[in-house]
Amino acid sequence: MKRLLIVTLLLFSFAVYADDTAVSTDEPVYNLEINKEGKRESTADKGNVITQDEMERDNAHDLWEAVRYTPGIILSGGGSRNESSFTVRGFGSDSVPIFVDGVILANPYKGEGDAARILTGDLESVTIQKGYSSMLLGANTLGGAILMETAKPKKEFEARLDTTVEFDSIYKRAANYYLGSIGTKQDKFYFKGTVQHRDVDHFRLSDDFEPTSVNPQGKGERLFSDSKDSKYTLVAGITPSSNLDIWATYIYQDADKGVSPPETTIAGASIWDWPVWKRRSYSLASSYHSGKFSLDTLIHYDKYDNTLHEYYNMASYNAGVHKPASDYDEYSAGGRVTAGWTFNPENKIEFAATYKREQHNSLTKDIKDMSIKEDTYSIGTEYTYIPVKKLTIVGGIGYDTLHPVSYWSKSDDFAQFIGSEEFTVDTDSEWLIKGQLGVFYEMVDNHELRLTYARKNHFPNMSQRYSTRFGSELPNPRLQPEIADHYELGYKGDFGRLKLNTALYYSVLKDKITTIEIPDPTYPTTSVDYSLNIDEVTFYGYELSADASLNRYVSGGLAFSINKYEIGKSADKTVDVMNYYPEITTSGYLVIAPFRDFTLTPRVEYIDSRYADVEGNEKLSSYVLLGLKATYDINKNFAVSVGASNILDENYEIQEYYPLAGRTFYATLSARY
Repeated sequence: MKRLLIVTLLLFSFAVYADDTAVSTDEPVYNLEINKEGKRESTADKGNVITQDEMERDNAHDLWEAVRYTPGIILSGGGSRNESSFTVRGFGSDSVPIFVDGVILANPYKGEGDAARILTGDLESVTIQKGYSSMLLGANTLGGAILMETAKPKKEFEARLDTTVEFDSIYKRAANYYLGSIGTKQDKFYFKGTVQHRDVDHFRLSDDFEPTSVNPQGKGERLFSDSKDSKYTLVAGITPSSNLDIWATYIYQDADKGVSPPETTIAGASIWDWPVWKRRSYSLASSYHSGKFSLDTLIHYDKYDNTLHEYYNMASYNAGVHKPASDYDEYSAGGRVTAGWTFNPENKIEFAATYKREQHNSLTKDIKDMSIKEDTYSIGTEYTYIPVKKLTIVGGIGYDTLHPVSYWSKSDDFAQFIGSEEFTVDTDSEWLIKGQLGVFYEMVDNHELRLTYARKNHFPNMSQRYSTRFGSELPNPRLQPEIADHYELGYKGDFGRLKLNTALYYSVLKDKITTIEIPDPTYPTTSVDYSLNIDEVTFYGYELSADASLNRYVSGGLAFSINKYEIGKSADKTVDVMNYYPEITTSGYLVIAPFRDFTLTPRVEYIDSRYADVEGNEKLSSYVLLGLKATYDINKNFAVSVGASNILDENYEIQEYYPLAGRTFYATLSARY
């Protein structure tokens, strides 16, 4: 009843806003671009945009926190790897790639990353494209794409300093976050440097958490919940002319997640920690736009280092004794060339060619015992046609190919299974065609309907095909690519005091890759994980986002989604339900400004119940999280904020057996120049 009451009050408040729409505004909701001929070009297909101001409003310091209030986004987290991730309309992080200035931010082996490790204080914005995403991005955009844009300097001199301290429910310091940046923009060059550091000492569980006798986790602080993240970003560029921009970007990330929390109701859970997780990214890009012609180029090199320790039990952890380290390094390198030509105000074409080389090396005491090398090639083109003033048609087609260059392994679990000290795996090259079509019709000014279709693909990643995970998984080098067909009918409009963006979507995913348990071929009394293609999964639902302004004292926003699915009858019938997939997710916030320079921002989030296993045996309860933030602008350069999250001290889990933080307090001091 408590949850139903909160959600009902939230929806009622926005119904009041929707009724007050008499005041008009000349400010368009779409950020519509005006070309040189004075013709309006629709940008409705660019996706949900989260600005840096919105991240600061929600006290979001990483990507996981930044995207959580977007319709269609479902968070996942915890587990033996202690990873924070999310799905987009049912599609996982390995099939919705994260791009930073056009470069995919993911380790090659798993094709995904820990979203909580990606600090966002250096970003201009985060754009979420669902299903219908640009054909120019390259391969593996099965469920869409996450586009992160690094902020460039805008003023002759600018600087920023933020510091945040967090406290647990008994007011013990739990975490610190620091950000500092400095930049300059001159006539012919610019530079910006940003430093971020977050040190999490612990988080404290809800007082309602009840420990079990078979596990070391007790009440109070969550075991091994510490982490450290550092990120350094440098952007430097030259602008020799008004239509040419050339810039280089360097990003260094260093993370130590501590030890992954063990399960809290199962005896004998493994204990893992990541003492090394590093990424170094180098990129050189250029953008030339002159008249009817445009040319954008990008080359990049990313280097990853990773070390994982697995401890037998608490005694071995306390003694510092662990299994042989899982140590590997990886790199990816490649580039993209994008060219565009505007024939006339009604016709424009763009073309992109992308190449990427990825390599994964598994090491044992600095000696290579496995190596995987693969190439991915992509070409894509998009054509924009505006037959009449208010109608825009965008069509695209692309071609992707995955070419396994080499796979070599020595003395791993799979080698022992097949009775060989050293082996190679023959895999065939895969190639796929993708395409999409979007129709955008502006009925009246600032009210647009959209109808889109997209056919996308995803090649299975290295881990899904080759990983043995210390003998707990059986590899499947013959996994097939996943194919998805996306359909969407949407509306975006501005009523003055109320802005709406809503969509009905329907996605059919064929050959979905799922991990199941099967008997271990070498020890039939035990089981191992095995990745395979199931027949078909259909995702469909409804999404709504609304931004309203009642007056200069009160404004707010709402995000709501209904998430549904159907699973095809696979031959093995091992998957009955989608785990961790709530049917309803909703969140909302208000910005209340009773006095000048002072604001209160309450926020509510509701997540429906969901299954914890694919057999449908275990179910997690729904939960409601309440937050409140108060901000005072001391002057135009300084501001202070205090707030609390999970005010009700809800005992909740995103993944079964991995409870999350209870009530938390924080304070932030910000300086801008």
